[in-house]
Amino acid sequence: MKPVLAALSGMCLMLCSAAGRAQQAHEHGVAELHVAADADELVIEFASPLESLVGFEHEPRNEAQRAALAAAEARLRDFDSLFSLPVAAGCVLRGVALDSPWLQGAAHAHLHDAAHAHARDHVDGHAELVAGYTLRCEEPAALDALGLSLFEAFPRLREIRAERVSAQGQGAATLRPQATVLPLR
Repeated sequence: MKPVLAALSGMCLMLCSAAGRAQQAHEHGVAELHVAADADELVIEFASPLESLVGFEHEPRNEAQRAALAAAEARLRDFDSLFSLPVAAGCVLRGVALDSPWLQGAAHAHLHDAAHAHARDHVDGHAELVAGYTLRCEEPAALDALGLSLFEAFPRLREIRAERVSAQGQGAATLRPQATVLPLR
């Protein structure tokens, strides 16, 4: 398979994997990050148990919980406060999509039907929030690393299991508060 086709195939598999997460163990404090690059497009998907972001996974029961969820959503919409890319890559954010059983924002877009179905399928009180980011990069060859500030933004996170795929290959890493850079090559 040609490298570009492999990257596109991997991108689809990652973004469509949200439904598969329903079958995996749900771990508080552990999130997933999927990064796919092809040509000048970069797609990032971050999925976390709601408990790791806001301290609860049930429908907000009071104003404080609604405010915590709204604050987490606002933070997740602010790409530049959570992620950093090499300036030389010239990446511009084109879109953000959030999905969760109890989104507080007035308007929201859904990542994918499978992700939406999974987010609503909060069996046994386990629910997650999925954030998707799409960027266009002027110099994709300069994309060598993705820095994360997610641990600072969400102190309950203790581990992020990351996977990346591009025309240059694929890889995985476990990120922690003391190791917050995902190599993209």
